[in-house]
Amino acid sequence: MTNFERLTELINENTKGGYKAAEMTETSYIEHRFREGAGAHNTYSMSKAVTGCAVGILEAEGLLSTEDTVFSHIGDLFPKGYDKKWENVKLHDIMIHRTGVPGEANIDIDTDDFWAQGRTDFLAHILSQPIIHTPGTGLFVYCDTNYYIISRVVEKITGMTLAEFLQQRMFNVLEWRGHAWGCCPDNHTLGGTGLFADARDLAAYGLMLASGGEYKGKRILTPEWIEKARGPVGGYGYGFHNHERYFTSAGMYGQEVFIFPETKKAFVVLGHVMPNDEIREKIVPLYLDEI
Repeated sequence: MTNFERLTELINENTKGGYKAAEMTETSYIEHRFREGAGAHNTYSMSKAVTGCAVGILEAEGLLSTEDTVFSHIGDLFPKGYDKKWENVKLHDIMIHRTGVPGEANIDIDTDDFWAQGRTDFLAHILSQPIIHTPGTGLFVYCDTNYYIISRVVEKITGMTLAEFLQQRMFNVLEWRGHAWGCCPDNHTLGGTGLFADARDLAAYGLMLASGGEYKGKRILTPEWIEKARGPVGGYGYGFHNHERYFTSAGMYGQEVFIFPETKKAFVVLGHVMPNDEIREKIVPLYLDEI
């Protein structure tokens, strides 16, 4: 039995909510469909790490730095009466969810009725929040709207929405087959959530990251960016959860891509209430032992 077969067997035994699992290497691709359904599925917060890739592309071209302040790029979009401490918040601080804002700054775009709450201007909502913690080192406050800010920065620099930019610079290179990305009421890409993608496409994305930023000989990201984006071992980077020998990007209900740089391999699981803890305990070691 292969490691991938063990993966699908574990999912079958532990949940009725599996959609798809997939594995990709430089020479092979295999997937397993647990049930009939849509091709592309909501990846939820996996979207954040994908959004971060746009920052990596632009940083390699010298068009921004994660050390830039958000104000230096979209200061003209700040709402009246904003806390002036926002002018010191860096893109890095936003991407690691340490902007300094309180917990109520978040709009959970997947669950909140932002129309009823009067929060249809996502950018104004979060930039109107006070900075009460030290940016960069203070309290971790997880916000979908943080990566919406990043989406708006990318749009400002490129003249394209985040979705349009990544379509040209990453999705087409990865030969994505069918996907969609939600937008706010003003038609700006959500960034922090709302990316619908197929298991095959996410596996190609994972393989690219495992391969140091290349896919089929075409470079998308630099190895240096990927290392920075992974974050500290045992911690959170730019949408990634970093482990000593692999890293992952995850979304609500158990969407996850597992990335193995040592073997240039990735696998993806999509579903509802997936057994990800068991996968990390029982399946990931099998992939690490392939060395």
